[in-house]
Amino acid sequence: MPDTSDIPFREVPYLPQKLNVDRRPDGTIYLDNGQPLKACPSHMLAPLVHWAEHRPDTVWLAERDPENPAAEGWNTLTYAAGLDAVRRLAQGFLDAGAGQDAPLMILSRNSIANALVMYAAMWAGSPAVPVTPAYALLSEDLGRLKYIDGLTQPKFIYVEDGADYQRALDGLDLQGRLVIYSGRAPERCDAVRLEQFMRAPTEAVQAAYDRLTPDTVAKYMMTSGSTGEPKAVINLQGMVSSNARMIRSVWDEERLDEMTGGPQVMCNFLPWSHTYGAHSILHNMLDWGGTLYIDHGAPTPARLPEMLRNLKEVSTTQHTTVPAAWAALATELERDDQLAEVFFRRLVCMAYGGASMGQDIYERIQAVAVRITGERISLSAGYGATETAPTASNVHWPNDRMGLIGLPLPGNTFKMVPNAEKMELRVKGVNVTPGYFRNEEKTKEAFDEEGFYKLGDAVKFVDPDAPERGLAFDGRTAEEFKLANGTWVSAGTVRVQAVAATGGALSDAVVCGLNQNDIRLLGFVNEAWCKRLVGDDLPIEELIRHPAVHEKISAGLAVHNKAHPNVSARVARVLLQATAPLADNGEITEKGYINQSRTQALRQDQVDILYKDTGDLPDNLLIL
Repeated sequence: MPDTSDIPFREVPYLPQKLNVDRRPDGTIYLDNGQPLKACPSHMLAPLVHWAEHRPDTVWLAERDPENPAAEGWNTLTYAAGLDAVRRLAQGFLDAGAGQDAPLMILSRNSIANALVMYAAMWAGSPAVPVTPAYALLSEDLGRLKYIDGLTQPKFIYVEDGADYQRALDGLDLQGRLVIYSGRAPERCDAVRLEQFMRAPTEAVQAAYDRLTPDTVAKYMMTSGSTGEPKAVINLQGMVSSNARMIRSVWDEERLDEMTGGPQVMCNFLPWSHTYGAHSILHNMLDWGGTLYIDHGAPTPARLPEMLRNLKEVSTTQHTTVPAAWAALATELERDDQLAEVFFRRLVCMAYGGASMGQDIYERIQAVAVRITGERISLSAGYGATETAPTASNVHWPNDRMGLIGLPLPGNTFKMVPNAEKMELRVKGVNVTPGYFRNEEKTKEAFDEEGFYKLGDAVKFVDPDAPERGLAFDGRTAEEFKLANGTWVSAGTVRVQAVAATGGALSDAVVCGLNQNDIRLLGFVNEAWCKRLVGDDLPIEELIRHPAVHEKISAGLAVHNKAHPNVSARVARVLLQATAPLADNGEITEKGYINQSRTQALRQDQVDILYKDTGDLPDNLLIL
């Protein structure tokens, strides 16, 4: 792979970096951004009203035709048309009894209709409760859907298609509740089609808008429930609206618009049932006055072709996604110059969310960027949680190092607290939740005596003598464990180093070894990369047994073990997995990275095989 480190970056119009550092005698460190927080709207609906006036004909949202997704072109919605539809839907909600005690549950993939009904409910004062569709479509007993329904008690339920969600609706007590639907009509409930729910706006719509304040509850965003039942994170209007301005506060926006030739453009698949997609993508694009192309692709074998089709058509100005998507995209960019030319044409910056992404993925993407454009393009990271709406920090300078979480954004303060050999991270600011809905106990546990939210992550300075170089993720404090000999293992550190060492063959890994003699991994292969390696479109069941894949992973981890010979980091075995980790059952957290403990619990049979030292061993097991 060519070395691109001496190639200049394409300009990224960040404002000059500032940082305030306060070190206390007990070792606690407080950090905040020296840039001022730009003026924030009072609530999430204000940007829609603003851009409908100032950019009425700019496209706000675009999607493939829901009735014919294979057709060419996009259905589009301008800001003016979007505001009109939201106001008419808001009147429908008001007529049906909307209010803070009358939430709207949303069961839908990303779509224009999903966005309109969500913003309209919030306009009318009803908190939105976006729910992962899999809880309704894939769950056998609907357990999590019923739990969320009982916790939030929505008065309204929106379903993308009544027939698709019929089983889920039948599993709920719908007495006294209204179902709003697109597509086919549901049965056995009080239901109305979305278009028929619209009403001509009256003065009541403006009055509802005027009642919105920063303290109005906008949403109950569900956590992944990776350590138990999902929690409903209270998202206030001010939390989400200010978070968008926190991000914009580190940009020279006038220069950015000059560079991109107009409004920002994104094409993104991240689901709006999670805070990353709902706020860092959907609402941030609204706040920017940009255009969001709704991508129904994803980095899975079935949906990857659609993701690539869309990125070949839409030349974006910013692209942010999860590490798994970057891994898949790196492989496709390497082999498709047409995709690369469209992708890099207007791109100012790239970003990922969640925990660390392997340096190898960055290097591969930059090699293509340099070959196509002659420039490197900054690939940075954002960091946060559902409880921080979500972005608490990011890398707001040209960046070529993966694993960073950056520095706090204007509007919140970081608190780094000594915890054993690490520094635990906590945060307090305008973007932080007041707590969990109807869960006083968990709310109390989540905050320290100064009101800082405890994220559960460890961080460290890239350079202790130069804190302005940023913070790096240093593992989950809850994921630290001891081997049988008492040696501590940092699962987060081992995971990132081991995956990076395989050069792209592994997309992720779970680090096992609690009370065992050594570290062993459940390994998840990068299917697209491995298919290219073996030169054949093999199913994953064959890929995880292929000699070329084994050789690549074993060679990479041999190098890792040579560099990290201590038992606290050396990998003894890898059991390659035939199924990818799933967000729907808690294996992928709301931050977008793999949940170590939850995945081990759900795959206990695989962990047992991993530590089986006698008898017949499977041919997808690598002994190093």
